[in-house]
Amino acid sequence: MRWAEVMTNKLYQGSPESPPQHYEALNELKKYYNHSQIVELSFVSGFFNFWNRFTDVLEIDIEQGSLMESFSKSTKIDPKQFEEYMRDGWWKEK
Repeated sequence: MRWAEVMTNKLYQGSPESPPQHYEALNELKKYYNHSQIVELSFVSGFFNFWNRFTDVLEIDIEQGSLMESFSKSTKIDPKQFEEYMRDGWWKEK
């Protein structure tokens, strides 16, 4: 979550002298994830940052009644099933 916050709050501006928050968050990630996983986490966070800005600037209301009914039908997640799914992908133990 911290990495998503760093990306979202623009704490990292791509300058050679990145703020300490960027390095702290990245070093924390490296304790738990490999480089490929960090890239994937960054991509997902970046995509949702893009999507939020895209829908905000175009004033797209994605929370309309009929659309939200579609989401409510798909919100039940079985934690065991989710864990099995994730372990088959990038959570795969080495």
